Amino acid sequence: MAKKESALASENPQVTDLLHQLREASTPEAQRDVMVKTILAGRNNEISVAEGRVLSLEFVRINSEAQARLKEERARLKAARRTVD
Repeated sequence: MAKKESALASENPQVTDLLHQLREASTPEAQRDVMVKTILAGRNNEISVAEGRVLSLEFVRINSEAQARLKEERARLKAARRTVD
């Protein structure tokens, strides 16, 4: 299914651009801006529902990875704090 969605995304240059912007967004605010652009593009029928879904899934994937990294970092800091005490 992911293969089909990425193939669909590459057909529309606007979706490709939005995916690139989303992947390059370095802050939650920047990611939110890209998602707002995605929602507006969907409402204006510039991208299809399926293309919007591809972008949403990528957003979820990026955020899940970031949350996992933060969780690991917190655990590492907590363990380091325990060894100091």
